[in-house]
Amino acid sequence: MKRHIILTVMLFAMLGSLYAQDTTPTEAAPSMIPVAGDFTGAILFGRGNFLNSGIYAPPAPYVSGSTGYWTVPGNSPYNNTVGTDQNTVSNIVGAEMRYFITDQIALKLSGGAILRNTPESANLPGVIDPNVPTAAWIPDYAAVVADNRSDININLGGEYHFATKYNRLSPYAGLNIPFYYGRHSQYDPTINYSQAPFDPSYQLDVGIRHTEQIGFGIQAVAGVDYYLMEGFYFGFEIKPISYVYAYSQKIPAPGLESLEANNYSWSFFSQTFLKIGFRF
Repeated sequence: MKRHIILTVMLFAMLGSLYAQDTTPTEAAPSMIPVAGDFTGAILFGRGNFLNSGIYAPPAPYVSGSTGYWTVPGNSPYNNTVGTDQNTVSNIVGAEMRYFITDQIALKLSGGAILRNTPESANLPGVIDPNVPTAAWIPDYAAVVADNRSDININLGGEYHFATKYNRLSPYAGLNIPFYYGRHSQYDPTINYSQAPFDPSYQLDVGIRHTEQIGFGIQAVAGVDYYLMEGFYFGFEIKPISYVYAYSQKIPAPGLESLEANNYSWSFFSQTFLKIGFRF
């Protein structure tokens, strides 16, 4: 439903622009594009901007009888901000703000963040009537696994807006410096009360486990804003070339060696955005 509403709004906006007459700026029809000192803000639609694909905390030790298994996965970070699928116009991926220091040059800040936190809680054993083993007086209370996650995307950049003969059209080109951060931490406080303290399965998890991922790079951007009315515009942006370096480290328990991996991603004309914005 949300997707259809957004698509309908965009369709009416585009149809409305067909009836709007572009003219050379005059006193009767002044230019609608921003000038020095103006701010613009926009909501971005397109492919997700968070570099969070594959960010999962390493698993806890697994004990089966007298045999234990514990493997730290070796998968590398993955730049999922670019790809050939799941790029939908109905997906809100962040917001941006621009400040025009001159009539042609603007500074840009965009991004978003998601922070999740689930505190831990230890499990509690139940109480069973020794005379009637099938009757529980107090139920077992399972543990709550601590699960914390952070996904952050920040982009800093600059744009040069080209002058045109139309009072509603503002094409631009520029550079963008993206920064990505992702972290996933887990800890399972479950204690197996049915085992002796010296048994390996007495407490399965040995401490907080986490995976951390950092990415940064440089990108060329190009786009165009079309002002449907004074103070309101519809925009399109593409990144003709983009380079992102991503680095991750996995720590299976406090005090243990981390497993590190990295990834380099080049993309060409593969990341596009649609914008609905306002001029202040």
